[in-house]
Amino acid sequence: LRPVRRRREVGQGRPCQLNAPARTSPVEAVLFDGDQTLWDFQRVMQGALLAVLDDLRAARPGAVTDALTVGDLQSDRGAVARELLGVEYNLARLRRLGFARSLQRVRRDGGDWSEAQDLVLAEQLADSYFRHRDKDPALFEDTLPCLETLRPDYRIGLLSNGSRLPEAIGLGGIFEVVVFAQDHRVAKPDRGIFEVVQQQMVLPPSACVLVGDHPLNDVVGAKRSGWHAIWIDRDGGGTYRPPPGCDEVPVAVI
Repeated sequence: LRPVRRRREVGQGRPCQLNAPARTSPVEAVLFDGDQTLWDFQRVMQGALLAVLDDLRAARPGAVTDALTVGDLQSDRGAVARELLGVEYNLARLRRLGFARSLQRVRRDGGDWSEAQDLVLAEQLADSYFRHRDKDPALFEDTLPCLETLRPDYRIGLLSNGSRLPEAIGLGGIFEVVVFAQDHRVAKPDRGIFEVVQQQMVLPPSACVLVGDHPLNDVVGAKRSGWHAIWIDRDGGGTYRPPPGCDEVPVAVI
């Protein structure tokens, strides 16, 4: 049997800058976004893509690959994601298809490799990317203290549009639920992914709070799903600005 935990009210705890009056619904579960909330994904992605560029230049030496940049790789991946929006949710496949698009660019600009050879290399580059990505946990310094402080009083979960496994970066055993958008073919800010968490934890929306850095995915998505939302300001600006066309605000900014 799971022990009954003491519930707190939204607004209790360490002082925060409130942008709206605190609500007083009992919260039982605190869900966290992953990228740029618990870990510095921009840092690990940059490092992994630089390693991929080294692999690519070794496999396809020449002026064309020497001129490729991390920005080019990200641009190709982004183009593929836009083309497959709502169709392909698997992030490993999207990354592999992005590398295939970059290799297509190299072949178009003078390479003499076949499409079949490029597909094999794209698979190898994707493996390299994910291997290097998870070498560096890149946890923010407050991540573990925060999680350990909350665990005695709340049920803790991970709700992410990403794909980093907690056990791969030193967070194994911390989360009661781990919900990745790619596994359910629905992503934040869609209400459907929040409902997945509610079903798994057997909780109503009002008992859940999401802590995240993304105004649309984390704040607007949570609020429109009936959850509480806390915005984590990793850039240090201190002021929450709703996305265009939205008026939802978090209960707290930290």
